[in-house]
Amino acid sequence: MKRRFKFHPATGRLNIKISKIVLTLSVSLLCVIAVFIFVKAFSSSLFFKSKDRINIVFYGKNSVYYSFGLRDGVHYFISFYPDVKVKVPGGYGSYRVGGLGKLVLLENKSDLFRKTFSVTTASTVDRFFYNDTPEIYYGKNEFDENTLALPGIKNILLSKSNSSIFDRIYISLLFFGKQKKHFTEIDYKSSLGIDEEFFQDKDFAKKYQGFLYNATYRKEQKAVQIVYKSSYKTALFLSKIIEGDGIRVVDLQENDDGGGGKCRIIENGELFSQSSSYLSQFFGCSLEHGVAASSDIIIQLRDTEKDWEIL
Repeated sequence: MKRRFKFHPATGRLNIKISKIVLTLSVSLLCVIAVFIFVKAFSSSLFFKSKDRINIVFYGKNSVYYSFGLRDGVHYFISFYPDVKVKVPGGYGSYRVGGLGKLVLLENKSDLFRKTFSVTTASTVDRFFYNDTPEIYYGKNEFDENTLALPGIKNILLSKSNSSIFDRIYISLLFFGKQKKHFTEIDYKSSLGIDEEFFQDKDFAKKYQGFLYNATYRKEQKAVQIVYKSSYKTALFLSKIIEGDGIRVVDLQENDDGGGGKCRIIENGELFSQSSSYLSQFFGCSLEHGVAASSDIIIQLRDTEKDWEIL
């Protein structure tokens, strides 16, 4: 004999009510997560950077480095023709600028753009843009402020980049209304050797050090010690980048402390300075309070040294 189940209106209404509550809570939770992601992405964008100068690279047939002075209003550019040789961090040796894109594609390491142009210009490159293509560029075509073509909105919004959507909007605003006359060229040709290698560690860095520094970091007057594991040359190049941003490096010390993993930045005092906070972001180091005997800040490179290794 079959049992008949009767529908109880009260029970049915209760189940519907519970379902609505669950749905409302789920939607609310998703909204909270979305808002959290939005706020986190926005707060970590260029809109909230403490830097006085933003450095951006557009890689292509004619690769251009732009440096925007946010406070002094002085903007620079450096154009790299394809046949110029630059040092590529990570143990890759020297590469023509025109072949760097192919290397990035083969190694699947787009951050090589940021590291390479940071080493080359002795400054911290914040954002880079490029086209995901295996094309190798050749030539020695040079151009100056009279022939410089500024990137358009389409290029900024659609190119491959390490930029978030907020960064792209910010950079679009930086270029908005700008003309070629608003940029001063930094000419590196006198820094080229007979084999057209880019000697930034000698001539270029000495000649232009101070052009691209950040006044905020310079005013803090923090002294930095770099502790490296094995490569003095790598530590020296990193010191040029840091000093190019206006932060003084007082010592390079070889010391394998036995620790592995990513680098550490240790600073005296109870509060982190803007200098140490930015260095932590740029190099991807953990930020810690501690005792720095011979400086204000210690950078322990650890395994990160290999990522920046200069041959």
